[in-house]
Amino acid sequence: MRRFFALLSMLAGIAASALGQQSPFLPEDTYNKLTNEISGDIAYDNLRSLVMYHAPSGESEGFLDEAQWVEARAKSYGLEDVKFVPLPVWKSSPRAVDQNWTLLGGELWLVEPRVIKLGDVRETPTSVADNSPTADLTAELVDVGEGTEDGDYAGKDATGKIVLAYGPPNKVKELACWARGAVGIVSYNSTRTGPWTDHPDQIAWSHLSASREGEKPAPPVFVISPRAGLELSREMAGRAPLHIFSSPSEKPSAPPRFRVHLKIQSEATSPGRQGLVEGFIRGSATHDQAIVLTAHLQEEKTSANDDRSGCANLLEMARALEAMIRDGRLPRPKRDIRFWWTNEIAAEYEYFSEHPDERAHIIADINEDMVGARQSLGGRVQHVSRTPYSRWSFLNDVVESIVTSLVEGNNAYIASWQNHNRAPYSRPVFAHLGSREPYHAELVLYFDSTDHLVFNEGAIGIPGVTFTNWPDEYIHSSDDDLWQIDRTQLQRNAVAVAASALYLANLTEKEVPALLAVMAGEARERLSHDLAIGLSRLAQVAAAASADPNQAAEQKHAAFEDAMSLLHEAELREVAGFESVRRFVAPNIQKLLESIEEDMKLTEVNHRKRIEEWYRALGGTKPLGALSEKERALASRVPRNAGTLGEYLRHKQEIEGPKGLHPLMEFEALNYVDGRRSILDIYRAVRAESLSAGEWYYGTVKLEDIEELFNAAEKAKAVEIVSK
Repeated sequence: MRRFFALLSMLAGIAASALGQQSPFLPEDTYNKLTNEISGDIAYDNLRSLVMYHAPSGESEGFLDEAQWVEARAKSYGLEDVKFVPLPVWKSSPRAVDQNWTLLGGELWLVEPRVIKLGDVRETPTSVADNSPTADLTAELVDVGEGTEDGDYAGKDATGKIVLAYGPPNKVKELACWARGAVGIVSYNSTRTGPWTDHPDQIAWSHLSASREGEKPAPPVFVISPRAGLELSREMAGRAPLHIFSSPSEKPSAPPRFRVHLKIQSEATSPGRQGLVEGFIRGSATHDQAIVLTAHLQEEKTSANDDRSGCANLLEMARALEAMIRDGRLPRPKRDIRFWWTNEIAAEYEYFSEHPDERAHIIADINEDMVGARQSLGGRVQHVSRTPYSRWSFLNDVVESIVTSLVEGNNAYIASWQNHNRAPYSRPVFAHLGSREPYHAELVLYFDSTDHLVFNEGAIGIPGVTFTNWPDEYIHSSDDDLWQIDRTQLQRNAVAVAASALYLANLTEKEVPALLAVMAGEARERLSHDLAIGLSRLAQVAAAASADPNQAAEQKHAAFEDAMSLLHEAELREVAGFESVRRFVAPNIQKLLESIEEDMKLTEVNHRKRIEEWYRALGGTKPLGALSEKERALASRVPRNAGTLGEYLRHKQEIEGPKGLHPLMEFEALNYVDGRRSILDIYRAVRAESLSAGEWYYGTVKLEDIEELFNAAEKAKAVEIVSK
C-alpha cells in the first residue's frame, strides 16, 4: 500500500505539471497541425452562407433548405456517408401541435395619420412572430401598454383593432385577441434586461404558441424595436417628439387616429417533420464507439452566433481533419467521429427514441452552441460545461486540460512575459482576419439549454459537454449577426473541440496511464473541495446556531449529515469517473485502476474522520444515525423508468414537478433513477450536488420536493415505484 501511495503521489505530480500550457492530451505535433490547418476565416466564410437562412424551427422550409446546403458542403469536404436523416416532429406532449410553419413574407405600414413603413421581413426576418397566420389587415391601432393585465385595457376598445403592446405576445394574445376581439398585435416586446436603454433598436425573435385543437386561432403578430414602439406610443398619446433641451408638454394635444396595414404571408402544413444532417470521419479500427460532434441549424435569420457559429465550426473541423487525413499529415482516427447538424434538442430526442440501440455505439458528445462571439462585446465568456454529476466521466478532465492549455496560451501574464515568451500571448491562436483579443474560456458545472442535454439524459446515458458563451445580449434578436462574430474565437473553439475529439477517437491502452495521472490529481482536488464545503457549512451553522440548545443541536446535526453525504457522493462521483475509463484499460493497468478507486474510498473515510472531529469540537454530540419516519418511507420506495425509451422520454416531458426545485436538479433526480437507488438515495445525491456547486447555482434541494417530483413522475407514467 505504501508503494501505491508513492505511485499515486507521482501520478498527481505528473497531473499538476501536465495541466500547464501543453496538455498531455494534445501533443505538440498535433497542436501545431490543428492550429495551422483549422481556420476561423474559412469557418466565417461558411457562416456568411448559413446566416442567409430563416429557419426558426426544424419544421420550416428554411431548415430543410439550410440542411440541404450543409449536406452538400459536408460531402464536398470529404465526409463519408453524409445524409439527411428525416425524423417525425418531437411532440413533447400528446396535445402538442404537429405542423410545419414557414414564413413567406410580411410588412407593417403606418397608414394614418401619415404613411411610414414600420417593418419588412426582407429587412429583419425576426419582425414576424413564429406561427403567425397569413393576414392582410388595415385597422385602427390601440396602445395597451404592456397588455398583460386587465387594467391595461381599461377604457379602451380593442374589438376589431390591432393592439400595440410590449408584453410577451402569448399573454397579449389571450387578453387582447381571445378575450377582447383584437385582430392582431404590433409588439415591441424584448427579453433583454435594459431594452430601452441598452438595445433600443434590437428586434426580438418572438414565438407564438401554435393553437391546439379546440383553441382559438393565433393572431398575426408583427414585431418592432423598443425605440420604434416607444416613439409610436408617445405619439399616439399626443406627446410631442422629444428634442435636446426640450421639456415635456403639460397638456398633450388631442392625438389623431392611428391606423396600420399589417400583411403577413405564412404557410402551415401537416404532418410535421424535422431531421438532422449526419456525416462521418470513419475510424480505422472500430465503428461502435463513436464520438459525436453536434451543433444546431434551426434558428432565426441571421442568428450568426446562436448557432450558425457552431454549424460553421463543425464544417471547418470536418474540412481540416479530412484534408490532413487525406494527405497523410494525420493518421485516420481509430474510432468514428460523427458530425450532427441538428434541430436543437428535438432531433436528438426523436432520433434516440427511434434508434435506442445507438446509445451503445456512442461514447461522448461535444456540442458547439455559440462559439464565435467577439468577447469584448457584452462581456461574453466561452463557458465549457462539465457533465452532470450523474454522468461523471473522464471526458471532463480531458476537455478541461485542453481548454486550459489554450486559455493559458492566449492570455497575457507578466511572469510569462518576463520569461521571454512572445508578447502578448505565449502560444497565440489568431485567425488572419480575426481579433487579437484574449481567449476568455471557463470550465463550469453542468448547464443545459442545448443539444448535449439529450445525451446526458439518464435513460440515454452518454456523457456530453457543450461550448456555449454567456451572457449574451444579442441572442434571439436582429443583433445576432455577422458584425459581432470574431474569426479568432471561432478558430480557438474549433481547435479545442477537434483536439478533444481526436484524443477520444484515438484513446488506447498506452494513453491510459497519463489519463489516470491527470484524473487522480483532479479527483483529489475535487474531494478536498467538497470536504471544505462541508466543514465550512458546519462551522457557519455552529456560529449562528440558535440559543435554544435543542434547536442548536438539530441545526448542527443537519449540517453534519450534509457534510457526510457530500463526501460520500463525491467519492461515488469520482469512482464513476474512473470506471468510465475501464473499457480502455490494459490488463496490467486494471489493478492500478482498482487501487486508485480504493484510494478514493479511503480518502472518504479519512475525510469523514475530519468532519467528526470538527463536529465534536463545535459542540456536536455523536449522532444516532436514525432515519425520520419520512426518510424511512422514502428509503423503501425505488423508482425505475417506465416503458420504452421513447415512451419514457415523452412521459417525462409531462411531469409537473415542484416549483421550488431548480430544473437542473429535477433533471438530475430523474437521471439517478436506475431501479436500485431509493428516493432517499436520490435526494441525498442531488442535495450533495447542489451543495457542492453552491446553492446560488443549483438552488436548495429539499426532501419534500424530491418526494413531490417522484409522485408527479409516477402520475405522468414516466416512472414506476416499487417497494423494497
